[in-house]
Amino acid sequence: MRKFVAFSLCSVLIVGFILLAHAQMSDKAQLGRELFHDPTFKGTIKPGTKEGFSTGLSCANCHADFDDTANPDGLIRAGHSVIGVPHRGEAKGGMIKGADFARAAGGGGFCYEHFLQKVPGNKVNPKAIPAEHAEALMAYFEFISGDNKGPEFEIAMLDDTAKKAAGEKLAAMNGDSEKGWELFGRACVTCHPTPYKAGIGTRLIGTRAPRDMNKLMVRWATKIRGGGFLMPFYAPDILSDQDIADILAFLRQELENIKK
Repeated sequence: MRKFVAFSLCSVLIVGFILLAHAQMSDKAQLGRELFHDPTFKGTIKPGTKEGFSTGLSCANCHADFDDTANPDGLIRAGHSVIGVPHRGEAKGGMIKGADFARAAGGGGFCYEHFLQKVPGNKVNPKAIPAEHAEALMAYFEFISGDNKGPEFEIAMLDDTAKKAAGEKLAAMNGDSEKGWELFGRACVTCHPTPYKAGIGTRLIGTRAPRDMNKLMVRWATKIRGGGFLMPFYAPDILSDQDIADILAFLRQELENIKK
């Protein structure tokens, strides 16, 4: 009975703390929280019209809104946690900074156009995000961050030559297919539900084996490390070289099974 009472009291205290935290969240921060998880951005991104093309992605697909280093949930996201965004002062490797930083929602304005609406990267205007949405996101980032400056990292934007070199290096490495399947399940399923089913991303394993397996592995490795049109790149502090080699080993195994 004592254990039950203690457990019940603990549960009440936890629930009370959560309710109190949300009660202290401003309306603007609450809107930012909703936007962070909403692929339609409160309905302002329209599907297949000149006003926008919704990909079905949301900010939460690529970024955690909690400290995922201290409290991992098992997923591997392409982007770093948004904890600490207000303290960074710049985004996209220094491409967004100064007064533009807050107006672009700490870099979220780039994702708003590119990943949520399929606007080519070289045509993105990170300040195209509605001002009220940018303010709401920043208010939410400030609320969840507090004094926590978040993870330390550097963004290395690879040029085409560096991407190709990285792809060739990774494709030549030996990998563990069992580890690769686990990593695929944690890092890739947001866009590729399974290797055999298309989602936001393409179906990876078809009904025929590729004509040139090694060439395909290089292409995939290049996209994982360097990114593609709609595919975010995975930096080394998120997926190591060995992690990518393991994922490639798993995909290679699945492709080779087509022949059997």
